[in-house]
Amino acid sequence: MAVTAASAQTGSRPARPLPAAESFRLALPPAELTVHSALPGLRAAVRALVHPLFEVSDTVSPTAPRLTVTTRTPLPGPQELGTAPQLLVHPDGPRFVVLERSADRTVLLRDGEADSAPLVVTATPRTGAVSAEAPDAGPASVRAVVRFLGTLLGAQLTGRGAVFLHGSAVAVKGSSVVMLGPRHRGKSSLAFLAVTLCGADFVSDDTLVAWAQRTGVPPVLRGWPKRIGIATALLAGHPARGAFARASLRRHGSGTPRVSADAAWSTAPEGRKRVFADLDEFTSLTGAAVATDARPAGIVLPRADGNVRGWTIEPVTDRAEALDGALLSGPDLRHYTDYLGLLPRPHPEPAVRADVLAALGALPCIRVRYGPDVNADFPRFWGEVTAALALPGRAR
Repeated sequence: MAVTAASAQTGSRPARPLPAAESFRLALPPAELTVHSALPGLRAAVRALVHPLFEVSDTVSPTAPRLTVTTRTPLPGPQELGTAPQLLVHPDGPRFVVLERSADRTVLLRDGEADSAPLVVTATPRTGAVSAEAPDAGPASVRAVVRFLGTLLGAQLTGRGAVFLHGSAVAVKGSSVVMLGPRHRGKSSLAFLAVTLCGADFVSDDTLVAWAQRTGVPPVLRGWPKRIGIATALLAGHPARGAFARASLRRHGSGTPRVSADAAWSTAPEGRKRVFADLDEFTSLTGAAVATDARPAGIVLPRADGNVRGWTIEPVTDRAEALDGALLSGPDLRHYTDYLGLLPRPHPEPAVRADVLAALGALPCIRVRYGPDVNADFPRFWGEVTAALALPGRAR
């Protein structure tokens, strides 16, 4: 990342915020934010991690919610946090500690994670003005800010009623093939192979958001930026194998060659080995293109099975169960929900949401069962999958 570390400061009082170094717009329409940052290089780092799934531009909007990013040392210590109320929606976090809450001001500590720093968040209700204070300008602080930016954008979409799905997707000439189903069924594997071996455009390997501009307009699908997990069994004999072995990915650093070593094909969580790449790393290593605003055109319900040779494809007429299982709700929406009212609440659009769900429910749908030998014959397999959905098999 282009972000450089800020000089350390000590003392019992918060450090004086750095002056704003840059301003930019971050958007996943219709959600948008204006960001004023004192962290050097934040715009470039954000762009590397989220673009083009999130739009990053220099033209800021005077009406968009505003996030001001600065540094602060020290952050609140154990004495301040010990008796403060906490919000923990899911055991995996993130945890928010409520330091102050009134009609005029909300102050929170967003806990750090294994690869991200804590943030102090201050909001003035109903104004759309939020600030985030990081301990420094290093990579862990930047990743924390990026995740918080995603929460603020996601909250605007969730408040309108946007449809969030757990699934993978690729696009073929502007039409997206959506892979849905429980975890460890092979959704991400099919997306990776379709992108890298058949020229499909990458949309997402984990989280999707579907929305429409208004009622009566076909929905569009966009991926949510996250680290992309690639099963190392897929890299055996793959054209990108050497590139991954030579890389120094942010998640793994100098250990990337070790973690990307070939592993046995497995569908069991304990038997799977994965390497993780940020979006810019993934596109650089594979040459993949990223599609935004693709039209959902078909649903695949995959089932990877180590005991199966070849594959079978069958049509599915009842899509309701697959869609219901993929819809994110409750704690699964914790990364896209503004529980404490940091931003003005958007106007819900239930009619648009109903149209989006109806459109998804009307898509052609197939169930695919496949075994390990699909890896070696993937172009033929993918051609049959896209033919069953009446879509072109190759995009490029």
